[in-house]
Amino acid sequence: MKMAYLLIVTGLLCLIAGIAVYVHEQKANDHAPEVAVRAEENVADAPLPPPSTPEMLPEAGPETETVTPAEAPAEEAEKDNYEEYRAKGLEFEKYVVSHFSKKYFTLKEWRGDKESDGVYATSNTYPDMEYTFTLHGQSFDFAVECKWRSRFNAQDRLDWSYKDQLERYRQFAQEKGFPVFVVLGVGGTPDHPAHVYVVPLASIRHTELHRNWLENYRHKVTGNFFYDIPTQSLR
Repeated sequence: MKMAYLLIVTGLLCLIAGIAVYVHEQKANDHAPEVAVRAEENVADAPLPPPSTPEMLPEAGPETETVTPAEAPAEEAEKDNYEEYRAKGLEFEKYVVSHFSKKYFTLKEWRGDKESDGVYATSNTYPDMEYTFTLHGQSFDFAVECKWRSRFNAQDRLDWSYKDQLERYRQFAQEKGFPVFVVLGVGGTPDHPAHVYVVPLASIRHTELHRNWLENYRHKVTGNFFYDIPTQSLR
């Protein structure tokens, strides 16, 4: 009998122990979701990492500078215009020279407009050319200033020079003691002008010349120049 009671008591104790273990595990399982939720909340509430500072960022490579076409300075534009003007002037001078017969005319001076930083020879202010005409043993010196213009202005006038330049030409003629002639080309191109006029400097009073007045000095575009000894004029 004692053995039977002992077995019963041992069985009850095992049962009670099993129930206790089962209850403990159930409580642990009931708390698990709550712990997970709290863990997620803790993660959500955790402060964000500070933004990257320049020191933390990887060093960038050298910047590529965008090169844009620069505007030409005003002085460069003026220089280009001057070069174009001088080139056209030279073309017209070549046209004039080609219409002087080498048989009668000797070209003694042909001045160029050379300059550097505003420094130029005094002779640049003189007429473009100096010639000697020789016929029957007689020689006559004279000078020629060449001017080409693309057109007459709206008032049918030709703006061929300016006051100071005109005065220098007059002074040159007085000092040299021989005549100066202004050969004017109008229209066409510098090497093939549409109209040509040969005007004695002594007859010019103004820096603008009217077209009707210039008709008195018209020269045939394709014709050679000739020096008239009795009147000492170039035609």
